[in-house]
Amino acid sequence: MKKLMFTGFATLSSVILLSCTSGQEMDDLAKAQKCLDEVPQSSPASADACLQYVEKYSSQQANILKCSIYMTSGGLMESKIVDAYKALKDNTQTNKEAAYMVILSLDKPDVDSGYSKAKNADEFCQASGVSGLRYLSGIIVAGTYMRKVAEAVPGGAAIDLSDPNSVNTVVNNLLQQCAPAGSDPDPACFADGEINTLGTAVVNLANSFCGTQGADQAVCSDVRSALEQAGANTADTGQAILCYLSGKTYDPVSQQCQ
Repeated sequence: MKKLMFTGFATLSSVILLSCTSGQEMDDLAKAQKCLDEVPQSSPASADACLQYVEKYSSQQANILKCSIYMTSGGLMESKIVDAYKALKDNTQTNKEAAYMVILSLDKPDVDSGYSKAKNADEFCQASGVSGLRYLSGIIVAGTYMRKVAEAVPGGAAIDLSDPNSVNTVVNNLLQQCAPAGSDPDPACFADGEINTLGTAVVNLANSFCGTQGADQAVCSDVRSALEQAGANTADTGQAILCYLSGKTYDPVSQQCQ
């Protein structure tokens, strides 16, 4: 497997400091890293087998690996990160920040399973303390949530991530349904109660990365605005980020996009 590549961050292998451990844990972490390095791009789910080496450890190095294993198993490969970065820089995209998040969504073996893996990964990514991992994980949770909802809302459809037009169409439909101006969103947008998970991802993004010097301002502007307007309520924050991703603002009084 080609090593995961971060936009503006170090590769995973460069932040795994095996020299900080000793004995059996060092050996197991090395086995997990080797296992992960050998995962073929054609079979990301095989990364699950790498968990056996690190499940019992809770060090920073183990958390970094568990974070990486879950994301890889869910379908995050180098090509997906490259495509997402291109979308973020593509000014022909109507809602390019949302498209960036959706392209990074986990979808192996399917979107529902990918969403579970995204949440599993996020637990360990946040615990790692590595700002780049925490940022990427938050984006993936948000993007996978949006993709999951995009297939459930009226008129929703599966997304062909290799086709920018397909991404643009589905993302626009999602935001029209879930972030309309001056009216309540379609109930299907929040039917599973996971809007709190989206809000928590926004809070984590704001706290873990968006205050750093290398933060991507295109994404973090929406993140900060959502947090400032919605406050501590994660459900409100989740709804607010959809407003800002669609180019609107969030009114905390009406709890609608404006």
